[in-house]
Amino acid sequence: MEKIRPGKFYEVAFKICPVLALIFSLLVTITTLYLNEGLSLIFIFISIQVYLNWYSICKISSNARTMRDNYTKNDNIASVAIRITQEEDSGTKLKYWYCEYCTCYTYRPTQHCRACKKCFHYRDHHCFFIGGCILQLNMGNFILICFYTSLACCYSSTIIGPHIYDSLSEIIGEKSSYINIFLNFCFPVAFARFLITGQGTCLFLIILFNSLISVSIVCFLYGSWKLFCCLSGKQRYYPHVARRVELKEIFGSYGIWNFIFPYNGLLGLGDLNGKYSGDGVK
Repeated sequence: MEKIRPGKFYEVAFKICPVLALIFSLLVTITTLYLNEGLSLIFIFISIQVYLNWYSICKISSNARTMRDNYTKNDNIASVAIRITQEEDSGTKLKYWYCEYCTCYTYRPTQHCRACKKCFHYRDHHCFFIGGCILQLNMGNFILICFYTSLACCYSSTIIGPHIYDSLSEIIGEKSSYINIFLNFCFPVAFARFLITGQGTCLFLIILFNSLISVSIVCFLYGSWKLFCCLSGKQRYYPHVARRVELKEIFGSYGIWNFIFPYNGLLGLGDLNGKYSGDGVK
């Protein structure tokens, strides 16, 4: 079978999106701290959580290894297909699977990531903006980074919003309706005003404000959806069986401390008992 290479668009996106996300996060952090006219411990704490979970996701994704078999594609496939291994927790029989990209047999459920250029056990998806694969091992970190990113965007919006309102006070007027205020905060209206009148008042802050609102909503909804999928057994890395997991299995065995400091990825994997050591992480 001929290998299918990703298009140029995806190759560029795999490399550029994490850099753009990092630049955007730094831009938001610097702008928020500058407009706030002082250090906010809450915002600094949230920002640190975002970067620590980001690092943990990339570290786990980079170090993850699949349990490979010694068979190659030249061996008798029929003899390999009848071999099965028993998963410890769910009792699901996992058959061998041959990867055309890695040219080796691995244990199911396994997926190959074209961006990371290797196979992963229990893989959910590749996050363009983080630059790593979301697996069973780092799903807790991914859910946390979604929630903390949403909180950071909400906080920055509350700092940037009043500055935009003060700058547009002459245009909006003191007795303006809420609809007029809302429209002046929207990027299309601000950009049209800039093209027609040449007034680019707070155009940069308006673009940033709209982006923060959008990112906040998307991250909160997607993080909530992934948490619901884990608790209800609808994870993408369990394709043949609905397996519900507990919060401890998602975020690790440190309890609420995982929300304050991401032990998973920085100090260990999954939990203290090495429960996921059989999932191919070495």
